[in-house]
Amino acid sequence: MKGKTVTKILVFVFLIMAITAIPLKAVNLGISETLLKEFIVEKKPQSLPQEDVHKEDNYTKIVISAVGDCALGSDESYGKFGTFDEELKKHNYDYGYFFENVKNILDKDDLTIANLETTFTTATKKANKEYAFKGEPSYARILKEGSIEVVNLANNHTFDYLREGFEDTIRALKKEGIGYFGYGYKYVTNIKGIKIGVLGYTGFDNTMETKNQIKRDIIELRPNVNILVVSFHWGEENQYYPNKIQKDLGHFVIDEGVDLVIGHHPHVIQGIEKYKNRYIAYSLGNFSFGGNRNPKDKDSLIFQQTFILNDKGEIIDIEEDIIPISVSSQKDRNDFKPIILEGKEKERVLKKIEMLSKGIN
Repeated sequence: MKGKTVTKILVFVFLIMAITAIPLKAVNLGISETLLKEFIVEKKPQSLPQEDVHKEDNYTKIVISAVGDCALGSDESYGKFGTFDEELKKHNYDYGYFFENVKNILDKDDLTIANLETTFTTATKKANKEYAFKGEPSYARILKEGSIEVVNLANNHTFDYLREGFEDTIRALKKEGIGYFGYGYKYVTNIKGIKIGVLGYTGFDNTMETKNQIKRDIIELRPNVNILVVSFHWGEENQYYPNKIQKDLGHFVIDEGVDLVIGHHPHVIQGIEKYKNRYIAYSLGNFSFGGNRNPKDKDSLIFQQTFILNDKGEIIDIEEDIIPISVSSQKDRNDFKPIILEGKEKERVLKKIEMLSKGIN
């Protein structure tokens, strides 16, 4: 009996050894081959040089982040209490303070685009309008500290302090190495050998004159870049759905060859549409907005677009990521310090964006 038992044990051991020698992909685990491949991930060596991290199998990944309205300053007519300037003063003029909750996200992308809805100036003569925003020229450093590389100037607050304020703003941006576009300026940059172009417009009308100007700019820039982005300041304030002009212009520029459309001005988020395999984010809402000390709706988002290009510099795939945020880290007031949402709040905003996106058409 003891001999038979030993024999059985040896047979069992050999059987186990034989089974474990079978390659994993040859074992029928009752799951699809696609799902199986997802478990078998080839880890990339951590010692790769930085410029090669996104290059694999002759393709390149470019990640572009877009954020909404940034009014890095305030309107002097409405006092100092609770303003952007007072918040900065309270934190000892720490220019990295406002974006420290989101910098980890923006640091990891290749390009971050924001709408700059203020002036950086010491000018005193301002436009005759209800709200006129300005911050000190040194406030441009907030953008640099927050890992924002380029800003849109084509909006209704760029000339709040007239021509002097506009020129001061350009100088302040140049000093900090921040790119800019809109009102005749075009932005082109080269990242990992991929050329990216950005155009900006106010999109409050869709006349043939407006469309023809945009079309001329696209025709001029498109042959010289691999990725082309258009930023529109458009729509109606506090409206959660894009109007006909927004939809018409968004579709128009994609028809003309644009790869991504980002929008702002409503101060609340609007839906995201995929049109001809390209995305239109109709309104990103606010981001760090000194124009409102306690907005009723503090929901916003960072929209990330990943472009995958082949070795010829042609876009072969796109992926999007939506990162829900609150424009303030405080619930009862605006501290102008965006924060990433987690848990139930994150899910709530994602469902809100889903609902708004379904309602576009």
